[in-house]
Amino acid sequence: MQNRKYTRSDVWENTDATIKVPDNLMHDKRQFLTVRGKVENLGASGMFLLTSERVPVPAVAEITINFDTSSNMPDLLMTASGKTVRLGKNGVGIKFTTIDLSKLQKCIIQKINDTGITECEIDKYLLPESEKK
Repeated sequence: MQNRKYTRSDVWENTDATIKVPDNLMHDKRQFLTVRGKVENLGASGMFLLTSERVPVPAVAEITINFDTSSNMPDLLMTASGKTVRLGKNGVGIKFTTIDLSKLQKCIIQKINDTGITECEIDKYLLPESEKK
């Protein structure tokens, strides 16, 4: 099993994401497949999206993450680019190719402040395993 440089942590229940990937099967003559699902876990280098839809692997993905589906606050929305790397029974693993870590950190801090979780928990999202104590 491959060791990850960055850990992935469970996220808040109302965190979801939408991914847009090329539709290799061209269902209904569409060029892209748009899939929405719950984010199961997230880290600085990737995420796992819970979905019952079959997502092509490998595929380039445009990603929008919403850290609070009940509010849709701009401070809790972010975009990234990635590549689908693993298809599981209940979803798809995505490795980020481009992500603004500063924006990710801001979204997490905003969510922590909204939920009252201590800010030191941000470390579990962004620090490499080797730096954790």
